[in-house]
Amino acid sequence: MKIIFSDIDGTLLNHDHLVTRETQQAIRACAAKNIYFVPVSARMPEAIQPIMDSIGITSPLIAYNGALIQAQDGSVIDSKTMPADKVFEICQLIEKEDKSLAWNIYSYQNWFSSHQAHNLVRNEELVVGLESQTRSLAELSSLNEAHKVLIMCPPEKTEQVLNKLKEQFPELSIARSLPHLIEIMATGIDKGQAVTTLATYYDVPMAQTMAFGDNYNDLEMLETVGQGVVMGNAPEPLKECIGKVTLDHNHDGIARVLEEEIL
Repeated sequence: MKIIFSDIDGTLLNHDHLVTRETQQAIRACAAKNIYFVPVSARMPEAIQPIMDSIGITSPLIAYNGALIQAQDGSVIDSKTMPADKVFEICQLIEKEDKSLAWNIYSYQNWFSSHQAHNLVRNEELVVGLESQTRSLAELSSLNEAHKVLIMCPPEKTEQVLNKLKEQFPELSIARSLPHLIEIMATGIDKGQAVTTLATYYDVPMAQTMAFGDNYNDLEMLETVGQGVVMGNAPEPLKECIGKVTLDHNHDGIARVLEEEIL
């Protein structure tokens, strides 16, 4: 095995948002064998890097579900963005729609958040361990592009907002990632495409790659790699689709597979 890809939330991190000691040790042992361990997440790079630092390794990374791919030295391998005028159009709609909604704009290492619904933004800051930069749209006039727009909604309003966004922006990829979160990116972005791009960059055949995931947005990645592994906390249909299942994210599911099959 040359590259191991892993989703982060619900896969690499346990319910306390930490990488357990046994899993850290197994990943470091793989890195010592010159095997890349690559995080793959909807998170921004700055919310991924502290997790890798906690493990004690340097690695390539796939952020924004594949919209931004970075090499081990931090250089950009691939970047797929939305133009600023489209991003502002989305955010203006959200501001007019409901004061209980909040927009967030992600561009490379920057996270800009709206003044609206700050409690929702604050909760996200606590989850990822970062502080956003609160801005008005007027203050972002120099922005040229963005990798992702994240809309935060009270859960009872998410479906209505999701449908409105899909109706007004059919050319974009729009999906609910959690009951209160809607992610918006350029079309054609998925984790399967992203792992292929990174493996090609490092000249690694897909047969020599492995991936761990716990949810439906991991499906393309799990089907693309040489060996896909589903966490024990994943939905049953995903387990049935992929077949190989390990322990859940609270019981070192990743470490169990690495110890048994690679180390």
